[in-house]
Order: sequence, then C-alpha cells, then structure tokens
Amino acid sequence: MASAKTSMSSLKPHPGPLVADMSKGLTTAAENEKVGMESRVESTTTTTLPANEEEFKPDLKFWLVFGALCTCSLLSALDLVGIGTAAPTIVHDLHGADFTWVSAAYALASAACVPLSSNLAQIFGRRIMSLIGIVFFAAGSAVCGSASQMTVLVVGRAIQGAGSGTMQALNSMIITDLVPLRHRGAYAGVTGLVYTLGGAGGPFVAGALSEKATWRWIFYLNLPLSGIAFASVFAFLHLKKPEGKLLDKLLDVDWIGNLLIMGSTCACMIALTLGGVHFPWSSPRILAPLIIGGVGLVVTLFYESRWPRKPVVPLLVFSNRTSILAYIGTFIQGIVSLGISYYLPSWFQAVKLSTPILSGLYVLPMTLTISPSAIIQGIIISKTGRYRPLVSLSLDPRHLDLTLPQILFGWVTYLLGLGLLIILRPSTSVGVLVPIQLLAGVGNGFLYATTVAVLAPLPIPMNPPAMAFQVFLRQFSQAWGIAIGGTILQNSLSSRLPAEVVTDGRFSSAGELAYAIIPAIPDLPEPLRTSVRAAFNDSFRNIWIAFTICNAVGLLTFFGMKNFPLAKTTDGKWGIDRTPKKQESEDSATKEKLGS
Repeated sequence: MASAKTSMSSLKPHPGPLVADMSKGLTTAAENEKVGMESRVESTTTTTLPANEEEFKPDLKFWLVFGALCTCSLLSALDLVGIGTAAPTIVHDLHGADFTWVSAAYALASAACVPLSSNLAQIFGRRIMSLIGIVFFAAGSAVCGSASQMTVLVVGRAIQGAGSGTMQALNSMIITDLVPLRHRGAYAGVTGLVYTLGGAGGPFVAGALSEKATWRWIFYLNLPLSGIAFASVFAFLHLKKPEGKLLDKLLDVDWIGNLLIMGSTCACMIALTLGGVHFPWSSPRILAPLIIGGVGLVVTLFYESRWPRKPVVPLLVFSNRTSILAYIGTFIQGIVSLGISYYLPSWFQAVKLSTPILSGLYVLPMTLTISPSAIIQGIIISKTGRYRPLVSLSLDPRHLDLTLPQILFGWVTYLLGLGLLIILRPSTSVGVLVPIQLLAGVGNGFLYATTVAVLAPLPIPMNPPAMAFQVFLRQFSQAWGIAIGGTILQNSLSSRLPAEVVTDGRFSSAGELAYAIIPAIPDLPEPLRTSVRAAFNDSFRNIWIAFTICNAVGLLTFFGMKNFPLAKTTDGKWGIDRTPKKQESEDSATKEKLGS
C-alpha cells in the first residue's frame, strides 16, 4: 500500500525545483507582505545559494564587462527604427509591395526569443548565450545586406531580431547578476542611454547611407560592430556558469514551455501586425491567431506551474501583488512608449508637413530625455533605498517621509505630457512641443523604476528570470501599442478625410491608408490640403486620448504597491568569475578524477 502511494505521488505534477528550493530557504514574497518590511530584510539575505556579501565596489573587471554590455546594447538598437527611414529606397530597389513584414519580422522574432534565451542562459550560462545573440545578429545583417528580393530581406530581419532579443535579455540578466538591486537603476539607465542614442542615431545614419551610398550599408555596417561586440564579450565577459553534464543541462531546458510561449507570442503578434491594415479586426484571419495566441499564453502559465523542472517563467515571480502590478505597469508603459514614439513623427509629417528627417529631429527632446531620467531615478533609488514613498499620518516631522516617489512621479509627469498632446492643432508651432515632449520623456524615464518594484519583493535568485520576463513584456507590449494606434488612425481617417481623397485610386487600394496619403499631402491643392491636415490632426488626437487613458490606468497600479527594502547583495551563484585560470584548470581536473 505504501509503495502504491509512493508511485501515485510520483505521477503528480510538481512546481519545479526552482520554486521548491526557494520555499525551503526563503520567505516567499506573499508572506513578506503579511509579516512586514522588517522580515523582508531578513528574507532577502537568507538564501539557499551563496550571496556576495561585500559592499558593491565596481573594479576594472566590472567596467570591462559593463563596456561589453553597452556595445551589445548599441548594436541591438541601431536597426530597430532606422530601417524605416530607408523604407522607400528599399521598396523601390527590391520591388516589394509590402514593407510591413520587414519591421514586423524583427519585432516578432525579438520578443519570441527572449524567454528561450533567458531559459538557456539560466542553464548554460550568460557568456555563451550573449555570443550566440551577437552571431545571430551579424548573420541576419549579412543576409539583409545581400538580399535581392523582399522575402530574403524579411528572413534576414527575423534572424536579426532573434539576435537582438537575445542580447537585450542577456544584458538585463547580467546587470542583475553583477549589481545589487539597491544600486542597479543607474547602471541599467546607462545601458538604456546607449540604447537610446543608438535608436536616435539610427534613422540619420540610415537616411544618409541610403541617400549618399546604398541602403545595404545600413546592414553591412553592423558586421564590424558585431565583430567588436563579439571580441569584447569573448575577452571580458568571464562569468560564473552552472556546472553539470551537457545531457543533464539539455534535459533541464523547458522545451515545451518555450515552444508554447514562442508559438503563442508569434500568433498574437501576427494578428496585431495584420489587423486593421491588411484585414479587418473582425476577419477570421485576425481573430483566429489572436484567440489561439491568448489561449496559448494561459495554457503556458498552467503548464509552467506544474511540470517543468526549470520553468522558463517561474510562477514565484507572480507570488505577490507588488510584482504583479509592476508587471502590468511595464506592459502599459510599453504600449504607450512605443506608440507615442511611432506616431508622433507621423503627426509632424502629416500635420506640419515635415520631411522624415526633420520629423526625426523634432522628437529628439522626448527621445533623448528618457535615459538620463532613468539614470537620475536610479541614483535617487540608490541613495534613498525606496521606489515608493512610505505614507505616514503623523504630523511629527521626524516621521514625515519626503522621499521622491519615482513611480508616482513618472506616471503623473507622463500623464501630463500625453494629455497636452491632445491640444495640438495644425497651427501649433513646433517649439510648443519641446516642453511637452520633455515632460513625456522625463515621465517615461522615471517609470523604469517599475523594474525595482518587480524585483524588490522577490528572493535574490529569482531576479534574473523575473527581469527576463519583464524584458519580454516590454517587447510584447510594443506590438500592442502600434496596433492600437494604427486601428484608431485608420478608423478615424476613414470618416474624416474628404471623399475625393478616400476614393482616389492612388490611396484607396493601399493597405495602410494613412501612410499612403502622408507623402502626397504637400502636393495637394488648397483647400483640400488644409482639410486633409485637419483630418489627420483630429485622428491623431484620438490616439493621444487613447494613450492618455492607458497611462491613467497605469497610474492606478502604483497605489496597490508596497515598499520593500532593496537588497544590497547579489546571488553568489552568478557574477564575475574571479577564479585564476590555473586554479580553475586544477579544479576541473579534480572533478574529472572524482567523476571517473
């Protein structure tokens, strides 16, 4: 009878060893919220894994590793939006009828590969996965540069996206490994600044190359940069890696979970890319993948909670209210952030009749303030140890907390900047948008404090997978931002544009009505041109209203969060490998003898 019970119990699904191990030596985040902040201090340092107890002091090895991470960050940002500037030239040369998939393939592959690459990095180590990401990005760039038809270009962009997603996930995980949460914001902000500069400079580099040389150099330029990034990572990124046999590691990979989340993500993003542009949202061609993808994500969470030994998404990261609300805030921030970055330049082109290059210049006040603001909020968190103010009803000044609430400040400032976009008119001067964009950029930058809110309640060993899931959410939410804005723009324009424009054969046959009309607006006769500009302004206003509402919902997430002390240590299982090479080889030889 006992043996029967044993055999039956072995068939029961289990939560995976990661969750089980945490439950033995760690106070769960849910319990932390019950017992208060004092117990959180004890629980974050009581781990079953070794912790780096010494005070965080960056040395030369750290800065060399950090420089390698910044190189990867720059590399993954250059082609994210820059390709759009060269779109007309590429379409003309390759005789492509549809440019949508050139950007969509990159975004889709980037988001889908984040969970897989982070899961593999937990099992095989950070360094090898970083190198693989760079190789994929370089290979994709070579394919794109040599493409003779649009299909080949799309395939190359997908390979590029896989490399970019891997690099972004690994960058975040490595920063988590090296820098304690208390000090992490400023360093993550620096890598974000490099990423922002790459994204801001990409359109100008792409425009200059496509105009003065050939668009193929947009991709060929990535090859020497990839070589520099590969050499930097290979030479300096010497991190600790998990031990074990290759076969055991392969068995530890959550293959089913990765297939589920990748398939579900791809299905959702395909629907979001094509919906409202190539097919109406009510079309079965859109509803089917959207429903399949949504159901697939739910099935993924159910599967992850029961069967994998090392799940790609450990459910412990959802074990407390603060982390869940911070994840929701991250998703909303991603929708609004990329949505505004994507559609504000189009407003300049359609309403202010700016050229693509000028429209890129006009949005720099917002683009270039995001990362410096993220660095500032990281420094504030490092100095104060808080990302949310402690509210006290006491009038005693000794108990009054005047700490700047970074997340609240971010949501309110962002909300103000987005709300002011609603008042824009065709007659509004470009200069008026500078302070509005500064507000939006500063608010967006401060919202990166949600990363701290995600990680603070969690045990230290859970930080890397929790961080990787946040990167995935940011990538996934961007498709939603573009889809929401595009649907609003298409529907609003169809009822506001003059009839002679809507029925014009040059535009009516285009999948994306808005982007077919925008280049022709400066050449339209008056008063038709004024009417079209007004129609676009009213349509874009509906987008600003929608994103402002989204931002207001994000603001509500702040009020459900709790404040947790920020860890001053990192997980000793990871980090820089400081073992001398001679000692390392001797240890390996000893292990081989013991194994034999």
